[in-house]
Amino acid sequence: MLPRTNLSKQHPVPVTLVPLSHVAHAPGDTVWRSLGETPRLELRPPGRTLPEGWIHLQGRLLRRSGAWTAFLHAEAGKREPVRFELPVSLKGTINEVLCLPGGVTRLVLEPMQGEGEFTLGEFSFKPVGEVERVRRMYQRIVAMFYKYPRARRKRAGLHSKTAILRLQEAYRIAGRLRTLSPVIPYDRWIREFDLLTEKDREAILRDTARLRRPPRFVVHVQGGHAPAARRATLASLRRQLYPHHEIRDAAPALAGGDRRTWFVFLPPGAALAPHALYWMARTAFDDTRVRLIYTDHDILDTGGARRDPAFKPDWSPELLRSTNYIGHAAAIRGDLLAALGLDPDVFDMHGLLLRAGERIPRYAVAHVPAPLFHLPPPGDPGNPNGSSPSQVAAHLERLQVAAQVEPTARGHCRVRYHLPPKPPRVSIIIPTRDCLAVLRTCLTSLLEKTDYRRFEIRIVDNSSRDPETLDYLARINGHPQVKVLRYDLPFNYSAINNHAAAHCTGDALCLLNNDTEVIGPGWLTEMLGHLVQPGVGVVGAKLYYTDGRIQHAGDVVGPGGCANHLHACLEGDDPGYCDRAILAQELSAVTAACLLTWKDVYDRMKGLDAVNLPVAFNDVDYCLRVRKAGLRVVWTPYAELYHHESYSRGDDSASPERKAQARREVRHMRAHWKHVMRHDPFYNPNCSYSHPDFSLNIAPLVRKPWLNRP
Repeated sequence: MLPRTNLSKQHPVPVTLVPLSHVAHAPGDTVWRSLGETPRLELRPPGRTLPEGWIHLQGRLLRRSGAWTAFLHAEAGKREPVRFELPVSLKGTINEVLCLPGGVTRLVLEPMQGEGEFTLGEFSFKPVGEVERVRRMYQRIVAMFYKYPRARRKRAGLHSKTAILRLQEAYRIAGRLRTLSPVIPYDRWIREFDLLTEKDREAILRDTARLRRPPRFVVHVQGGHAPAARRATLASLRRQLYPHHEIRDAAPALAGGDRRTWFVFLPPGAALAPHALYWMARTAFDDTRVRLIYTDHDILDTGGARRDPAFKPDWSPELLRSTNYIGHAAAIRGDLLAALGLDPDVFDMHGLLLRAGERIPRYAVAHVPAPLFHLPPPGDPGNPNGSSPSQVAAHLERLQVAAQVEPTARGHCRVRYHLPPKPPRVSIIIPTRDCLAVLRTCLTSLLEKTDYRRFEIRIVDNSSRDPETLDYLARINGHPQVKVLRYDLPFNYSAINNHAAAHCTGDALCLLNNDTEVIGPGWLTEMLGHLVQPGVGVVGAKLYYTDGRIQHAGDVVGPGGCANHLHACLEGDDPGYCDRAILAQELSAVTAACLLTWKDVYDRMKGLDAVNLPVAFNDVDYCLRVRKAGLRVVWTPYAELYHHESYSRGDDSASPERKAQARREVRHMRAHWKHVMRHDPFYNPNCSYSHPDFSLNIAPLVRKPWLNRP
């Protein structure tokens, strides 16, 4: 046994990272590689002396793997090691208070499970007394009470009583809330949340019997050369709890237009969940305006096990142009199918869905957030969704949208929208204060790289004092495309942009942070191509951290407590969940670090909210108001910039005043947009609401229609 240490409680003790098993890295390199299921490294302090009792452990860990749960093992000779789960924030921070048992001889870090790469920063620990332990624990817990609505905390088990009577349990729950949720295997998720109980089946049968003039389904099992797969599909149809359906082999008769009849098209080998037709029937029965229903789906492997769930967003026409994200997991009402005028001998699901979307309004599309379709593995691995560039091109031609459609390397579609003969003039607004290096980088990249030249730049100087910055601003003000505006009031991001917008002459406004940097020349052309499309009010870009990781691939409202970036901290070339980090799509919001909008829309919305949201969330609030006005918010992955993150303003947590301001802004957003926070239409409720990482939700926010009925 090693002696108990008397290390100072004031100074953290740095530890050396010593590889033990299943890890490798080059000398001097910060990137490690996991070579097996359980990579292990020792956290070795000077002299190998380890404390007993409460410690504060700090470190940094970034991983490139799906299995993101980290553990610390406290080994004590022949005794069973004590294992601690280490919450790791989305940005890789470990900041944990834990209690080491007596006689610990070695601390072992298990950064991840399975093969992959990870990066380790500096690790340290220090013993803490009772007062500091309690203070740190309550600091985290109280932050979660500010960050999450009561209902969300309640679902996680974090109550006021828990914080008072069971501090360590509350601290553990708060740690899971503030970090990435531990990975839940899909098979366990199915067992806990998806399988029907006998009571579920009885309730479904009772509810079905109550339906007057119930919807009727015609299921077409498409042809193929796999009799066994076809038999499996037919067997799943015989297990349906909903009796009002028939199975047909022939192509559907497209005449007749029956509003009570719905058509489903299944490839051989597909299976339906026993309650699939019931859930779609109840959806159609509850809202007779609906003419297209689609559900989530997963994939059946060769052994019949379910894997790779595709938890989808609600209706997104732009995403459907990018890829057939709906697939075969859909039902189309008979009158709509008849109106499409399809050739039954030339069937293409992507084309069918695109045609349907052309003819119906948004409210006529319903998304059932449950994996009711179990599809066979794709026949073409290079085109897993069955996306069709030719069908997208034909769809755009029917709508008289000038565009070029290209296939992508991963089997999707890139739509390059053409600009009108007289393209819009863009006013680029850049707030700044000092920070000459980042401002110069931003402006140089704008002026030298951007291929779209119909723009003006409005730099808003918010009380710069640095002589070099002031000299640079005076010189750049002479550029024919640049004008410097003064704003000498206290920092208010919303007011600064509103002030600049009043001095802009462009048709469109581009809000741009001074710490951004253009990567490719076509960024503005790409964003404008989307903005000029009918019904689009805002377009956002794909932003990267300085090290190349993704910083922003759109925003989500609700998951994470208020509003957060999607796919944040993934590697730059990571396609993201269901490839959504590389596909153009509608979203609820995008960041104003690079946001393009029409000036008349900005004026109509009265700009950013300078009263309630002077610092944060003003961009999200603006996007939500634009969507409420009936316009679309689109994000494109093909407009790419670096974002070096808020150099001028600094960290919101740097002072008590900024912390108080941040809390006020969060409270305003929750009060004003609580209906969106309960369900962001572009983030599936089966995915984690602790963080917007698309991991499985340990408490899915899905209402099952057979429950709570008489």
